[in-house]
Amino acid sequence: MAKIEIKGSPEELERVATFLANNNVNFDIVNDYGNHSLEDLDKYENLKARFSAPVPEN
Repeated sequence: MAKIEIKGSPEELERVATFLANNNVNFDIVNDYGNHSLEDLDKYENLKARFSAPVPEN
């Protein structure tokens, strides 16, 4: 596994996530537990929900 850390706003993360998804690159958005405004936390949660892979059923 390799990791890339995006340092920026939720909008920057969304731009990068959209690029990766459009180019069929598998990725996960994870919590960084940083100090964010409540508005930014909501945006990050929405991005995680939008770009997270569905959990396979057993």
